Amino acid sequence: MPRPGRSAWKPSGFGLLLASVWRGTTTARIGILLFVVLLVATGAPLILLERATQSQLDSETRARITAIADTAEQAWRKDGLESGITLLDGELGVPGPLIIHLASPDGSLLLGNLARWPAGVPVDRSYYRVPAMHADHGDIEPYMVTARMMPDGYRLLVGRSLEAERQLQRTLLTTLVLVLPFAALISLFTSRMITRIIADRAQGLAGVVREVTAGRLHARVDVPPGPPADAFDAMGQAFNAMLARVEMLIDELRTVTDGLAHDLRSPLTRLKARIDHLSAGSTVNADDLDAVSAEAQALLAMLDNSLEISRAEAGIGRDRFEPVDLSAMVSELADMYEPLAEDAGVELVVAANGPVLLAVHRQLLGRALANLIDNALRYGAAGKRIELGASAARDGGAALWVADHGPGIPAGRRREALRRFGRLDTARRAQKPGLQGAGLGLSLAGAVARLHGGTLALADNKPGLKVLLELPAVPAAE
Repeated sequence: MPRPGRSAWKPSGFGLLLASVWRGTTTARIGILLFVVLLVATGAPLILLERATQSQLDSETRARITAIADTAEQAWRKDGLESGITLLDGELGVPGPLIIHLASPDGSLLLGNLARWPAGVPVDRSYYRVPAMHADHGDIEPYMVTARMMPDGYRLLVGRSLEAERQLQRTLLTTLVLVLPFAALISLFTSRMITRIIADRAQGLAGVVREVTAGRLHARVDVPPGPPADAFDAMGQAFNAMLARVEMLIDELRTVTDGLAHDLRSPLTRLKARIDHLSAGSTVNADDLDAVSAEAQALLAMLDNSLEISRAEAGIGRDRFEPVDLSAMVSELADMYEPLAEDAGVELVVAANGPVLLAVHRQLLGRALANLIDNALRYGAAGKRIELGASAARDGGAALWVADHGPGIPAGRRREALRRFGRLDTARRAQKPGLQGAGLGLSLAGAVARLHGGTLALADNKPGLKVLLELPAVPAAE
């Protein structure tokens, strides 16, 4: 909140333009970030180079003037005034950017090429940057100097010109001024190109979404086959897999709707006819009531199976997983269906060696196996033998199967048999009159297998059909 008496700052000019762009699209913000990063990445090395160069030159200058002062002081203290003056006079005889001022105890110049002691430079052995005039050329230049006390009250100041350093700084600054606009142009072009690539890939996804929204469910993102080359390809492949799943579910929904409409028509027509017959008659016998009850029971079973398939496809029930001995489950189902098998003249054989423990949904898996046994009794009883089995897998999972020796299902029609209401009457005929299924047994078993993260496969039992459920190791719900 702005303080009283002061107006809140509001962006204007370029700041206002930048703020409006930043509040725009995501690609605009990405472009700005890329531009800034690339510009900083280009300009920062030049700035760091200038700083490092200046630091190195300062270090060398300090080392040079300190060495001269130390050498003169050591010679002075060892051999006296004349030795120190001789050494300093030798340094002055070498042309270069060096300045020396040796002051006597009364402050007058005893030796040196600097007429006056620079103002503000104390005698404390520290380093200072001061402007000074060299006696030879008379120009005022920046110098780095250090001063110290010598024996007998003399004062020594030694300095070195920083003109070369200043020239180098000017060169680096000129280079920076020339390079930064070019770097900004390159950064702008690069960021624009990258954001265009991102925008094009995103527009491709958006275009597919628009096509799917318009009802063209076959639309897919254009991605190369094989492993994804980058994150966009991986996203495109995942997007295509999702669309394929959606298309399959919608097709299955259409099939379910058509199947329900077709399969409910006949039993409802028969049920209505029987009810009309009972209404027209003067008496009601037990056979008529049993027939009506059977038709109603068939309708309820069909709807119940459809509901269970939908719940399993939605993943409902994973919270009810518990460790179950699948070998014991298969044996219990065999005992339950033994009387029906004997009536049909079929032998039930159980193949289960030892316990097979796995976390599963007991009720759903038991119902799926029961449906498979019903199908085997209905369609495969001609083989006179049905096998039920359970075995442990090497990865900790398990395999369950129901195999008959009937007519089987041709390989080209097995995919159709796994669809809801998929009844292949020409390939799998009921052995007893009146035993007509709704085509939901295999669909329910497949949905239960997917609920457990497994698969259901149809194989040739040579002769007959073998339905195999492979379930991975799934931890029990806590």
